[in-house]
Amino acid sequence: MMLKNKRHVMHALPVIIRDVTMVAVILVVFALFHHVLPRSGKVLQNIVDPNSVATVVPATPDTIPTDAAANNSAVQTQAEAQFAAPTPTSAVYTPGDFTAAFPSADTGVGALHSYQSDDLRIAINMVQANDITYYVADVWVKSISTFKTAFAKGEYGTGIHQEPKKIAQANNAIFAFTGDYCGARNSGVVIRNGDLYRDSVSSDVCVLYADGVMATYSQADFNVMDAVDNAAWQAWGFGPRLLDDNGGAIIEFDSSIKGKNPRNAMGYYEPGHYCFITVDGRQKGYSVGMTLAELSQVFADLGCKAAFNLDGGATAEMLFNGELVNRPYKGGRQSSDIICFGEGN
Repeated sequence: MMLKNKRHVMHALPVIIRDVTMVAVILVVFALFHHVLPRSGKVLQNIVDPNSVATVVPATPDTIPTDAAANNSAVQTQAEAQFAAPTPTSAVYTPGDFTAAFPSADTGVGALHSYQSDDLRIAINMVQANDITYYVADVWVKSISTFKTAFAKGEYGTGIHQEPKKIAQANNAIFAFTGDYCGARNSGVVIRNGDLYRDSVSSDVCVLYADGVMATYSQADFNVMDAVDNAAWQAWGFGPRLLDDNGGAIIEFDSSIKGKNPRNAMGYYEPGHYCFITVDGRQKGYSVGMTLAELSQVFADLGCKAAFNLDGGATAEMLFNGELVNRPYKGGRQSSDIICFGEGN
């Protein structure tokens, strides 16, 4: 009897191996097409009139970026239905103008890197404290059209990646900052330069509206169509949001990455005035990184009204005039998108 059962098992074994192999092949093919191979996407809806958005061009001779105190350490001890066909839109908005609030004085005196023009002011400083090194970029724009985003290789989709430096250079960015790596996922809201590319919501969301206001939302509180109706100019899905509704620091976060890590995050002061922070990490003797609670406290101390965590780790990069400002973990990695600022027409 036992011999007979063994024969049955021996006869069945090749069939089992064949079936398991077929299932494995199917799963590999699915993963390949769904997660690995590049797939282009389309605009679902235009929210803000693209004709009113200036095109980024290289800096003119009278607004050449300057590095203040090149040999100075510049260290500050304190912190300051996937890809559906396009849908017509009935609402078109003109980007906000912040001329009244735009500073007349140079904001980059003594900064590590500075760019000052009639439409854009950037000051980048390095902060070192408690085995942590991070960079704070203070950015003023006269028009929301200067606050741009760009995709790797100029194309939205999944699996499309490029070195952030190359994306920045291709878009003539004076200042660039890695975003939410939207191309690594099949879900999460994506609104870029007034166009809605993806309307699914899978995390906290940060929205920059055409009037210059930046707001953060929990996944449960965010409504894509409300953002569209209120003229969303940019939207990122990553998170978590780093400040409460009153601009206060948050101590506890529902996140799987709570330890000290490299971080990239942005903050909001008022329409036309924004803050970007890159924290280097996982590099003993230079910078160990920050927890989300520590990063939250930095934004609160700076006086930001809202702040949002973007993709960190090896993705966290800050660039000025086409070159790296920070020292990314393992030299950095490719990404699908950046935030960028340059001179417009």
